[in-house]
Amino acid sequence: MTIEERRAKNAERMRAWQARNPERANAIAAAGRRRNRAKIAAYRKIYYEKNKGELYAKKKGYNARNPEKLRRWKHADYERHSESYKARAHKRWLEKNEECRAYEAKRYQRDKAIIFARHRDYARRNREKIRAWQCSYRKSPRGRALRAASDRRCVKRATAYKNAWARIRRRTFERASDWRFARTQQRKAQA
Repeated sequence: MTIEERRAKNAERMRAWQARNPERANAIAAAGRRRNRAKIAAYRKIYYEKNKGELYAKKKGYNARNPEKLRRWKHADYERHSESYKARAHKRWLEKNEECRAYEAKRYQRDKAIIFARHRDYARRNREKIRAWQCSYRKSPRGRALRAASDRRCVKRATAYKNAWARIRRRTFERASDWRFARTQQRKAQA
């Protein structure tokens, strides 16, 4: 028996076992997926990056062939997230409304101690999460840009500080030189 025949026979035996024990086969497959979640995600990402154009073309073609299905999906998506959409729209309206802004400012001043206590409590409970978020933000394009701008400002401030000190020291030195020169002249006049 050749190696190809043996492989085919083993595959056939495996398929037969899976057909007889579907729950067990699904459980084993799910456990494997759980164990290798990071590896699967990496493979998927590589595949997507490699075939991005082709996948996009297929998706576009499918959407063009099924406009009614696409409309239903969009509507279902809106229904699923409608509460958050409405809340966001309401929040934007509140932010733009002068009366609401004034009320919020007054409420914040009144409840500042409670809000700060709640923030401190949250920060204490989620220290690791906050640290991970800060780290990821610093590595993001926006975080890097802000840090570069801050570095530039620091350089400007340091340069201005050094220049100011140099001016002060120069003035002091000039005054001391003038004073020494005056003393020397005075001594010469006395002698």
